[in-house]
Amino acid sequence: MQAQHSDKTIVWKSTYVNTTEYTTIKILNDIIVDGQITGEGLGKLLNVKYKLEINNKWEIQSFLVDLQSDISFTISLHKDKAGQWIDDKGNIQTQLAPCSDIDISLTPFTNTLPINRLNLPVGASKDITVIYIDLPNNQYKPVNQRYTNLNNEIYKYDNLESGFTSLLEVDNEGIVVNYPGIWHRVSPENEKKSRLKEVFSEALISSHPNEELQDAAKIYSWLIGSWDVEAIDYLDEKQIIHTQGEWHFSWVLEGRAIEDVWIAPKRSLRGKNPTEPRNRYGITFRYFDKVKQQWCVNWFNPVRGVSDKLYGRKEGGNIIHEGLDDEGNLMRWSFEDITATSFHWKGELSTNQGKSFVLQAEFFGKRR
Repeated sequence: MQAQHSDKTIVWKSTYVNTTEYTTIKILNDIIVDGQITGEGLGKLLNVKYKLEINNKWEIQSFLVDLQSDISFTISLHKDKAGQWIDDKGNIQTQLAPCSDIDISLTPFTNTLPINRLNLPVGASKDITVIYIDLPNNQYKPVNQRYTNLNNEIYKYDNLESGFTSLLEVDNEGIVVNYPGIWHRVSPENEKKSRLKEVFSEALISSHPNEELQDAAKIYSWLIGSWDVEAIDYLDEKQIIHTQGEWHFSWVLEGRAIEDVWIAPKRSLRGKNPTEPRNRYGITFRYFDKVKQQWCVNWFNPVRGVSDKLYGRKEGGNIIHEGLDDEGNLMRWSFEDITATSFHWKGELSTNQGKSFVLQAEFFGKRR
């Protein structure tokens, strides 16, 4: 892949070492790359600046890495006319003779060098030797690596010495978009992913109900939009959980169905523990069953591996949904106190065929 760049700035975030990187790429006669990495790396506050000079074949010609931390140092190497690596004192680094590329440990940018230089066809692999710059340690050494082009958008990376492997997602210029679990690019947004979101949304979302539904659409049309929700879960007599959630509704599939996304805790408050009680990040899919003349309501919550099926109907000013859980108990979900800007939702369970119900949860929604 011989990528052609216009001048650009790229920003990566790292969750592995808690750093942010700003890198600029400038095309002159050759390619000049300036990067700055700030944050906390492996328990140390640090600031790293690096400068790369690369020819138009994506062959590295020189690099400088300057690190400021609890220790500070600069590593600077360049190639002479014979292709030998020379340090800033003029010493030939004979141990680096087989190294065709470099790999700076705190940035994903240097993966772009072999990806673009090798220009591998799909399915092909190539073993290379790189200068591995170990940061925040003041060390560099030859390391054997392998790159495999899986489909021009995904490259498999193998460190042949440590055994580490990863699948690198790149854009059409060979620049890393996602290095799973370590780096992700936040700017510019991946154009392919952005277009995928657009196409998916266009195919899924509808602006209005389908005419086939006629009056049946009215039962849920008031829900369309976004809601802030206070959720109260009654686990038992002693444990009550209060959660702030968000609920989003839209007509979908040519307006023949309604899909919602129910998130609690809401995204700005979500932790990383999926086993938390009543953790929800799921969807409800509603469609009108013409045979039963009722709305079929299917809830899926992959966070906890839960799914439920109920049927909804209008009852006075309320909307009642009923169905059976996995143990054959009667579930009842109800929308009550419905206005244009608010609602009260209740989740109840009966273990005696509907003679009595126990309140399990209630949500209080306010339209955004």
